[in-house]
Amino acid sequence: MILVIGATGYIGRYFCTEMVDQGVDVLALGRSAQVAQFFAENNVPFQYFDLNDDASFDKLPKENVEAIIDLSACLAELETPVERFFTVNTLGVYRVLEYARKNNIKKVVVTSSHKVYNDVNKKIISENDPISFRGDHSPYIISKIAAENFVEYYNKDFSMQAVALRLTGVHGYGEILGHLNADGSYKKSTFEIFFEKALRGETLEVWGDPAIKRDHIYVKDVVSALLAAVRSKKAKGIYNIASGVGYSQYDEACVLAKVFAKDGNVSKVVQKPDLPGLSRGYIYDISKAKKDLDWQPAFSDLTRLYTDYKKEWESKRYHNYHKILKDQQPATL
Repeated sequence: MILVIGATGYIGRYFCTEMVDQGVDVLALGRSAQVAQFFAENNVPFQYFDLNDDASFDKLPKENVEAIIDLSACLAELETPVERFFTVNTLGVYRVLEYARKNNIKKVVVTSSHKVYNDVNKKIISENDPISFRGDHSPYIISKIAAENFVEYYNKDFSMQAVALRLTGVHGYGEILGHLNADGSYKKSTFEIFFEKALRGETLEVWGDPAIKRDHIYVKDVVSALLAAVRSKKAKGIYNIASGVGYSQYDEACVLAKVFAKDGNVSKVVQKPDLPGLSRGYIYDISKAKKDLDWQPAFSDLTRLYTDYKKEWESKRYHNYHKILKDQQPATL
């Protein structure tokens, strides 16, 4: 059995339903009553779980547990109290690792973030590059680094096979990419704006340097990476999980325009290099994950990615559960 903490989130819902479809024994763990209903509808076993509650840990299975996956996270929002980042992202991981140690569960997989490299300027970034960061999101990043250090500590001192996956930006239906405020107001991301204009056949304006490229990953590739990390006999420590390919916003806009065009009305895509755009690009070396996890992303081609995205968007199976003001909800949902 695989225990999945934070299963009610976006990645967790994809992972747990895919595991059930593959015949893998999973137990989804989380707090959302709404998503509990989603799991019931998709035949996924679910159990209420609070990462900060000792009683929740006491109720977890202790026998025949192959691995624990911890997807819980306090995300990098500026208004979040700093203490909460460490309560969830750092101490939460520590508590999971300690539970695993006490119950002789050797494999623990936690998700970290590519933001640990947000002040690294290289063409291709690998796990061998030093952590370097700056900016408003630094408390979040530091909490993730501390969690990674706990992973390394438990591997060295307790002979565990704990893994931290540094995820790049994850794309996929059901996720929000803009900024959601506590009152439900929402500021759409560039991707969500492009998506809506593509549906209407309106011109997409790409601002900034077209040479800047970023490496994103599709949610289904994250799902396969999580399972690969669980099943690998030699994987331990830190791994970049990305597509290994960089695309410019112009590249993405062109594919979005074609895939989401209605009645053949394909949006025109124009470049505005003199207007402010992306400040930096990043592409990640994923050779370590390919070797140790025996894993390969299947959706590194943008057309394939967005064609599958469209299928999921039309089915609405993995719809979002965030509370967003109705008149501000992006069409991606």
